[in-house]
Amino acid sequence: MATTDSEMRLNKSTNSNIIEKFTEWTLNWIPDSMVIVLVFTLIVFVMALGLTKSSIFDLVNFYASSFWLLLTFAMQLCILMVTGFVIADSKLVKRAIVALLDRPKTAKGSIVLFCLVAGAVAWVHWGVGLMFAMIMGRELAVRKRGLGIHYPFIAALSYGVVNVMCNGPSQSAALVVATPGNFLEKLIGVIPLNRTALSPFLIGLQLFFLITIPILAVIMMPKKDRAREIDDATFNELSATLPVEDKKLLRPAERWDRSRILQSLLALGMLAWVGNYIYSKGFGKLDLNSINFLFLGLCLLLHGSPSSFTASVKKGVPTTFGVMVQFPLYAGLFGVISQSGLVGIITHWFVSISTPRTFAWIVYLYTGAMDFFIPSGGSKFVVEAPYLIAAGQQLGVPVSHTVNAYSTGAQWANNLQPFWALPVCGAFKVRFQDMLPYTFMIWLYAGLVSSIAFLLFPKGL
Repeated sequence: MATTDSEMRLNKSTNSNIIEKFTEWTLNWIPDSMVIVLVFTLIVFVMALGLTKSSIFDLVNFYASSFWLLLTFAMQLCILMVTGFVIADSKLVKRAIVALLDRPKTAKGSIVLFCLVAGAVAWVHWGVGLMFAMIMGRELAVRKRGLGIHYPFIAALSYGVVNVMCNGPSQSAALVVATPGNFLEKLIGVIPLNRTALSPFLIGLQLFFLITIPILAVIMMPKKDRAREIDDATFNELSATLPVEDKKLLRPAERWDRSRILQSLLALGMLAWVGNYIYSKGFGKLDLNSINFLFLGLCLLLHGSPSSFTASVKKGVPTTFGVMVQFPLYAGLFGVISQSGLVGIITHWFVSISTPRTFAWIVYLYTGAMDFFIPSGGSKFVVEAPYLIAAGQQLGVPVSHTVNAYSTGAQWANNLQPFWALPVCGAFKVRFQDMLPYTFMIWLYAGLVSSIAFLLFPKGL
């Protein structure tokens, strides 16, 4: 029997109500990340008091002694985040986006191109990828108006594609273990990127996603008669151009602010150093410091003038406030877990429910669930790493593959929660509820594929 129009409207209304309730529950009951770290601190202290022989004074001492352990890592991660924003905010990148979008003439072709380009950029640098996807997505909505591309669908792809594809060389967990002097070096040594983000297993998984996500997007794309394109007000706002500055009216000091000479020389020197580093040591030997040096040089070169660079940095710095404030708190938790003996107890729990074949998959699911409550791959890794890595070592799972399972799961849950989606919602002026039907399907697909991959290759390739 054919489905009637009233039944279709009822099903659509039911699905919409479920999504609305789920999102409303998230917004009502998942507090700010600062509240979560405070609650987490209380839980860890209570567990340590109840499960170990440490006194409250011991725990406070463990907490205080490790509190400043991650200052270097926090600064490195702040630079990583800011450089990602600044690169994507450059005029050259924006002109490249426009040139790319002018090539496809159909709605499906435009969506496929968007997924491929945004996904590839996100793999290189998740910060650049998120900004790039938002800028490209907004240009797509403006320049392809009239093709019948659903506007909230574009916003959802800008978020969902990045979440799946950003598991590359800029992932904080992989970069941490690749950087000499990291907080885990005494436990696991230094693990280069060619065993984590650049391993055959993870590159194969990411290539599979890069090929298949565009296909999924075309399948999910609402038909033209059901699409809601960008409205007139938003179209006019996004397509507006800034007035051109008359350089003849500038003072001598202002001309220096806008000069490309000094900044470009510095940028070329930095990039030359990185090129020699890669040539002599190999791409797989990059770490947080060399990656940041590379992207900082690109920022300086792409923006050219000090005024453009500093203006973009000022816009990007607010994205780092959580790292600056919360990383010391997570470092304190790391001290309590690792020094109180709690790490051994939690490690035993993981070993008891895992086998060498299922451990990586369990880590993937576990960290995906935890990321829903602590949506920061870097800070959460500080807390989880001691017991996850120890459990994997006991089961004979390579540390590098445990890191791969962690980093893959850490991005997976983002498709279901609005924390990192807030900038996307603001950029597109849409609600997270409007994006969720599509990001949910991406979450479902990525979860199925990744689960199969970790179960088929429990120790990587």
